[in-house]
Amino acid sequence: MRAQDLSASPGTPQSACLAAVRESDVVVLLMGARYGDPQTSGLSATHEEYREARERKPVLLFVERDVTREPAQQAFLDEADRWATGHFRAFFSTPDELMAAVLRALHDHELAQTAGRVDEAEIRARAEALLPDRHGTLGAGSQLTFAVAGGPSRQVLRPAELERRDLSRDIQHEALFGDFAVFDISEGTRAAIRGTTLVVEQRSSSVILDQAGSIAVVQPARRESDRREMELPVLFEEEILAAVACAIRFSGWLLDRVDPLRRISDVVPVVSLSGVSYQSWRTRAEHAASPNSGTISQIAGDIAITLTPARRHRQALTHDADRMAEDMIVLLRRAIRG
Repeated sequence: MRAQDLSASPGTPQSACLAAVRESDVVVLLMGARYGDPQTSGLSATHEEYREARERKPVLLFVERDVTREPAQQAFLDEADRWATGHFRAFFSTPDELMAAVLRALHDHELAQTAGRVDEAEIRARAEALLPDRHGTLGAGSQLTFAVAGGPSRQVLRPAELERRDLSRDIQHEALFGDFAVFDISEGTRAAIRGTTLVVEQRSSSVILDQAGSIAVVQPARRESDRREMELPVLFEEEILAAVACAIRFSGWLLDRVDPLRRISDVVPVVSLSGVSYQSWRTRAEHAASPNSGTISQIAGDIAITLTPARRHRQALTHDADRMAEDMIVLLRRAIRG
């Protein structure tokens, strides 16, 4: 289907094209020399369609060789390249070469889809099964858990691979010293196999990985320094936001570590807060303005939220972590403050 193939509709061409993207099974993106006319958003129509597709649809990217690209088109290609780990990408010079490449890519995509369908409800259930009330807590106090499961559902790690020392060693090193560290560097770590999961943990933090590639990252919702310095129990929004964003990126790294062939194409992320009864949710600025008073949460039990839509393209874990974290924080704030 091409834009010029769309039937007449009362909506704008822009809305018709973006709707077609949302309804499609796969998006084929051809990148030549020209960028196209900017729309009211400042992006070309093709760029808008790509932005609409990249988090939710498979994108097959075909780049024309040996052409001088307009600056805006080169910037567009650079953006698509940053997402290349989640896209199929090929190059072409002639129409025949392009046709062969597109047909081969569509054939490979169809084979991959027949190997297993993505069931959002099933993936979400596996992610929620990793939340604290199911795998237990590791320490006292409130906990923040980011869990993510992927599909199509399949075994990503064999039992023997889950037990390999280099896997637990890599997780420990990345969790302590990596760009997206989720452990306290001042504490020791330990690793153990529990049932069909690998658990790498500290006193109040843990990373949980199962054979299907599902991941949970558990962190304290309040830092030790906050507990010592304040009588009023406060959850600081900025710290929760930073912890969620870090957990998302760490999960993206770990999924790439255990599934380099990208057999998992889609993910459902879930975030939860446990043990937050009688605590106040505040920003640093709100607390500075009124350090000794605040609204206390009366919520009993845990809070768990998912995004809408819950299912995301896998590369969103590494390329869209900040936006995902911001949306999750908004939903957590609404749940606690009411």
